[in-house]
Amino acid sequence: MKVYVRASTQSDVDHLATNLRPEDTEEVLASHGNVKEALQQGLDESEECWTIIVKETGEIAGIYGVVGLDNLTGIPWLLTAPPITKVWLPFLRGSLKWVKETNKKYPILTNACDANYSVAINWLKFVGFTFIQRHETWGVGNKPFLEFVRIQDV
Repeated sequence: MKVYVRASTQSDVDHLATNLRPEDTEEVLASHGNVKEALQQGLDESEECWTIIVKETGEIAGIYGVVGLDNLTGIPWLLTAPPITKVWLPFLRGSLKWVKETNKKYPILTNACDANYSVAINWLKFVGFTFIQRHETWGVGNKPFLEFVRIQDV
């Protein structure tokens, strides 16, 4: 199956608020406490926010973006829905390209993920992030999270 991305809309946020993968829901509840509010914050605060669509079915497979802290640092984020498994390989290729391009704009990309979310950890390694610190308590859920960073190649 093929994938395409388009600018995210409010209806994408509304849909995904109750349709994320269980692992993504668990991560957001631990970090932010409320899935809908976290998605809304991502849409509202991201310089760019994109929705991943399964081309053949029109299903929403995820949403991602980057929040700029300053001219050097961006906070990339990604939340996925079950249809992401239908387009995993094209998503991997496209996400690697997006991360590299975003890293040109923001020489430092950083965030944190649930320390137990192996799929997210493997994806972050694939797109070139390095894990720099384990936090035993993070976010409102006080769960273990891994801080990661990707510094632009010079």
